[in-house]
Amino acid sequence: MVLIGAAQLPQFSSRSFEGWIYSNPITELNQSNIVNNKIYLYRTSTGLDLTLTSPEFACREGQIIDMDVTWITDQWKDEHFVVSKVALTAALLDASSEVVDSVTYTPDSVSRTNYIKLSLIVPVSLDVARLRFASWKADVNSNGAVRQILIASFLRGDVNLDGEVTVADVDAITDVILGHSDDPDLRHRADVNVDGEVGLADINDVIDIIIG
Repeated sequence: MVLIGAAQLPQFSSRSFEGWIYSNPITELNQSNIVNNKIYLYRTSTGLDLTLTSPEFACREGQIIDMDVTWITDQWKDEHFVVSKVALTAALLDASSEVVDSVTYTPDSVSRTNYIKLSLIVPVSLDVARLRFASWKADVNSNGAVRQILIASFLRGDVNLDGEVTVADVDAITDVILGHSDDPDLRHRADVNVDGEVGLADINDVIDIIIG
């Protein structure tokens, strides 16, 4: 994958967590706690929201930020566990920590280890951002823990990942529509308008990007 500003994109794991901020005052963000799934996200009994926030990174308008999150739910077999409460939200923050966009994944079912994909589109005029992860509805009985976040990005409309949006990307979308490719990553990029389908509307969006 061709990444935009790849060097600035933060990653989170037991080997890469420098600059990340965990809002839980009693749990240190360190290798051991990440490995042992201590980075819980939920709302405490005192109303404190435990969140995980990335370092700042450079971005540009139209950039799509893809996040693959490994999400652990140790309590998933507990009688008090509520699936809807482990909904994971990723928010895009500007330099003033204001939310400019967000996306929430609400699972239909969970197991102990869950792999979640979230995507956000960088809006106009945002050139520096951070990501904040939270599970706003979760409580101590229905929480999740972040083990790893892999972050990649590409330019919206750059379906073939050559670094620019051209007629070649229209051709790539056409290949997906005609069934000439079953690559799930290509289909994901071909869904330019992010409506869950790949069709003529996505071709029109690419043309709009090309003609500016």
